[in-house]
Amino acid sequence: MNSEEKEMRMKSGSWVGFLILVGLGLLTSCSTKSSTPSGTGALFVTTQGDALVSPFSVDLSKGSITANGTGVATGVTPSAIVLTPSGDAAFVANRDSNDISRYTVKSDNTLLAVSGNTPAGVTPVSMAIDSAGHFLFVANRGSDDISVFSISSGAGLTEIPGSPFPAAASPVSLAITPSGSLLYVANNVSGTVSGYSVNSTSGALSSVPGPLFTAGTTPSGVAVTPDGKFLYATNSGSNNVSAFAVNSDGSLTPISGSPFSAGVGPLSPAVDHSGKFLYVADQQSNQVSGFSISSSTGILTALSTPSISTGVSPVWLAIHPGGQFLYVANNGAASISAYTINTTSGVLGVVGSSFTTGGQPSALALK
Repeated sequence: MNSEEKEMRMKSGSWVGFLILVGLGLLTSCSTKSSTPSGTGALFVTTQGDALVSPFSVDLSKGSITANGTGVATGVTPSAIVLTPSGDAAFVANRDSNDISRYTVKSDNTLLAVSGNTPAGVTPVSMAIDSAGHFLFVANRGSDDISVFSISSGAGLTEIPGSPFPAAASPVSLAITPSGSLLYVANNVSGTVSGYSVNSTSGALSSVPGPLFTAGTTPSGVAVTPDGKFLYATNSGSNNVSAFAVNSDGSLTPISGSPFSAGVGPLSPAVDHSGKFLYVADQQSNQVSGFSISSSTGILTALSTPSISTGVSPVWLAIHPGGQFLYVANNGAASISAYTINTTSGVLGVVGSSFTTGGQPSALALK
């Protein structure tokens, strides 16, 4: 592989498809009209241009966001962020310094950096946490492996015995089932999805039965439905979404009609907590595409309004835990777009103008 090809592969699909909160099925559904909640939530955004993670407050009555204090330093090229299920700690994967920054989340939802970044593998680009908050999983694209850490109080991380675990070529996105028993990986170069069983005591990984599962061209993200029945992989090279049924042994079976057409360069699949809707960021067509999910078959159908415009180069989707708002990191526009979710139809509605961030926003996490 020449240097140009390697660089292209390092950039293509480097955005995690799933915000781990979606993969864990922590999102809950509610009406955007009659049962709109009140109060304030929190959003955290990593920005690569200034190597910061910055907190925002979320107005839960309408979805707008406002800056909440100042940003805190990350490592070099922050590319993914996850929160623990309790929301009291955050972790940021730094692609070009090969480490994980750690933070405690204060009562006012600002961040306090924990001294000393934790080494990861080469080019960490995606993370996932099990629903119990015991383990952090990190996809290392450059070293083709998965690092696993046990999580302790105060955002502590300890690499488990046997870590890192081998992966296929260029792992770029992780999704864990709600039970925490299965971990899936999108392998960007090999055009596959691989599956692992997770030891609930140690966090160790072992491959599920069967060969690697074929996806489309350049898979860029994976997401699992809240009931653990279906898995979706965005394919940024073939502009579609591969759909699979998850079998009891963790193996995957392609769903009838798969793959399903998306926009250009789809990334970051996100499933709402009801399991009724799938959204993907179409990076090269500057839009979000939405689909309804058949609860019985997993088949995808484009929404009545199939897409909505974003800022330039959307790379990350995140749905608020309340289920009523979707947020998009626009890497080429230094902004976040916000949308309401109609929980009956799945159609998105724009929340005001886009919200300004630092340069090159790359990942979002919500609480």
